Amino acid sequence: MKALLGALLLAVSLSAQAEELKAYQTVVSLKVLCTPGGPEALMEKLLEGYNEKPVHAMDISTISGLNIQMYITENKNNPTSTVLLHNQNVDKTCIFWSARDYLKTLEVESLPAKMPEVETKT
Repeated sequence: MKALLGALLLAVSLSAQAEELKAYQTVVSLKVLCTPGGPEALMEKLLEGYNEKPVHAMDISTISGLNIQMYITENKNNPTSTVLLHNQNVDKTCIFWSARDYLKTLEVESLPAKMPEVETKT
């Protein structure tokens, strides 16, 4: 009985590992609040209304050369936070998400550098 149960457990665990990640590209509808220009005007409104200040920033670049700046403003005392993206190519800044929470840093060990190999189709 134990051998049968062990074999069943092994078969289930191996079949779960064999499934590939089914990732795909798609376009989704998302209502956002945008303003022309840089993020300063929206950040000023967030400071006035919620005492949120920018605490995180990241430059996001793509292979096509598109550069977008991401900012996260927050106030841990509310708690509130907002994610803004600024696209320099079209000179527009949009609020994509707003939350009644703040960004929490997970204490994890950094792993060694690693990049996936890019497959080229011929």
